[in-house]
Amino acid sequence: MDRLSAPPRHADVSRAVRAVWERAEPALLARIDVLDDAVAALLEGRLDEAARERAAREAHKLAGSAGTFGFGHASDLARDLERMLAADGPRDHAALLRGCGLLEGIRQEITTPGAAALADGVSVAADGVPAGARRDDRPRLLVVHADSEVIEPIAAAATARGLQCTAVSDAAAARLTLADCPDVVVLDLALPGGAALELLSEFDRCDPSPLMLVIGGTNVLGDRVQAARAGARGFLPHSLAPDRLAAALTAALDRRQQGVARLLAVDDDPAILAALHAIFADDALRLTTLAEPLRFWDVLERSRPDLVLLDVDMPDVTGIELCRLVRGDDRWAGLPVLVLTAATDPHTVQEVFSAGADDYVTKPMRGAELRTRVRNRLDRVRLYQALAETDPLTGLTNRRKFEHEMERLEATARQTHLPLTFALLDLDRFKGVNDRYGHAVGDRVLQRLAAVLSASFRADDVIARWGGEEIALGMYGMTRDDGVARVADALAAFRQERFRAGDSPPFRVTFTAGVAEYGVDGRGLHEVYRAADHALYQAKGLTGDRVLPAGWQPTMADRQRMPDVVVVDDDPILTDLLTHALETRGYRVVCLGDGREALRRLTGPDRMRARLILLDVDLPEVNGFDVLRQLRRDGVLATSKVIVLTVRSTEPEVLEALEQGAADHIAKPFSVPVLLQRVRRVIAS
Repeated sequence: MDRLSAPPRHADVSRAVRAVWERAEPALLARIDVLDDAVAALLEGRLDEAARERAAREAHKLAGSAGTFGFGHASDLARDLERMLAADGPRDHAALLRGCGLLEGIRQEITTPGAAALADGVSVAADGVPAGARRDDRPRLLVVHADSEVIEPIAAAATARGLQCTAVSDAAAARLTLADCPDVVVLDLALPGGAALELLSEFDRCDPSPLMLVIGGTNVLGDRVQAARAGARGFLPHSLAPDRLAAALTAALDRRQQGVARLLAVDDDPAILAALHAIFADDALRLTTLAEPLRFWDVLERSRPDLVLLDVDMPDVTGIELCRLVRGDDRWAGLPVLVLTAATDPHTVQEVFSAGADDYVTKPMRGAELRTRVRNRLDRVRLYQALAETDPLTGLTNRRKFEHEMERLEATARQTHLPLTFALLDLDRFKGVNDRYGHAVGDRVLQRLAAVLSASFRADDVIARWGGEEIALGMYGMTRDDGVARVADALAAFRQERFRAGDSPPFRVTFTAGVAEYGVDGRGLHEVYRAADHALYQAKGLTGDRVLPAGWQPTMADRQRMPDVVVVDDDPILTDLLTHALETRGYRVVCLGDGREALRRLTGPDRMRARLILLDVDLPEVNGFDVLRQLRRDGVLATSKVIVLTVRSTEPEVLEALEQGAADHIAKPFSVPVLLQRVRRVIAS
């Protein structure tokens, strides 16, 4: 499998820093000489406007280069010089003399022997040992662009998405990362001197090569052709929002990491199929080969490949005809198709592309070329799928992709006879957040909710932004009750989040959810959605901030006469905690504060019939064991289960509780999630 993030090899990086610096130092000193001449000409009044603009540009480059190699002070001085050389910069004699001093300071720092530093601030001493080195396993992004107005928003958005971002402004700085190649590179194609194409080629030689994307370019068609030849996997417009770009990058990297790519190769020559197995033996993919083209559709449906290789010349049906069939089916219209052909005449090539093929490879095949083309095509598809299937604000799957994933999970659940559950979440009073604090704060709330949910659920679960402030969840292998418990745990975690807006005091946001199970509450996504949405509507009617299962019926009986749980405890803090936790999960709760009230309400002909009683032992008036004995004598335990809560969890107390008919015994202090799990188990029994 492709490596996404390995521990930094600092010794290798330090050697690379020194090697690159040895090559770059003369160029930087020459740049200083050019600036020296420009400042002198400015002092003498003979620097024309075009020369001044070139000098300002040189100062800008010097600031980026010096900072990359760790000369922070020199970089600051160069930026001062750039401002001085700007069109509206100072022109008085004293300011121009100061420019000479700036250049001298830059030259002095750069030529002084000492430690170099990496662009991310990790200093490297003369012996090559990094200072304060530490492992960072986040996927690594390199942004190479001369314009800070482009770099900074991309870097900020990528960092917010959990990427380790390095942003540099020239090719020399970018080459520092070759020793420990990044996972993804975003590159300005308009770097001067053809540097972008050289960088693409150098990064493409890394093993494994990063996902490489380019921005812009002057001659669009020519740039794209050359960039693709050099290894670029995708082309991005300048107008693409940084948030959307970052979300697509993380989704594409996740796709790389999550699974092995699947290839289907169709050729009637077994020798070619054997050669393909040898060519792809070391690659992170699963190759299915087919020598009988008439079985293509069955094998395609079964193997569900990420890319197809088709030979042109086959009996019964040609590769070109198979390609047309693929393009004519909506399910497979976007599947990458590479055609293998020995014919390269214009007519064949035209037929290949007219049929909808993405590329063709000539026979005899060169293994390295074929592997590169396949890898590039897969990376490009991953990126564009991520852009099309990812919500740009939250980074979650979008609704269209979610529906597709739920179809897949539903089919899997039928085959494995395992449950599948759907949940619909809606933020409480979210319009008020937007109206009071602004939509930027509302966006942060949605992004944080997405992060909490992503951390709370498994990789097998599907999380999507359904629309607006609604989030959908698909939980494979979980029953409705399991789903309620898992979503309620996520709600408890989200309640702990604090949000700020300017000088306003921090505030919290909650959500409400409905949960429905396939086969129990509906047969397909449309039906379970309606069931979950109805439960969500019911929960909103109970002031929200809770999770209800589909089929919840608040009108089954009077709340005070048939609660799910009665809590008998004289500690108001504990009863509030338990009430909130239980009601979050859809249980109807009544609290009683002492033993005498418990006997009055829970015994006799008009007693309150609870499914479960949480009974504290240390109660005023009448203690918990006396209450339990009376409940047993009156036959209450035939219809109500009891869990005893006690501070003294000694063996005699445990035995006493069980002998008197308690279903369980829990010692204080207890874990609320553990208690809730036992509550669910006892009620279910």
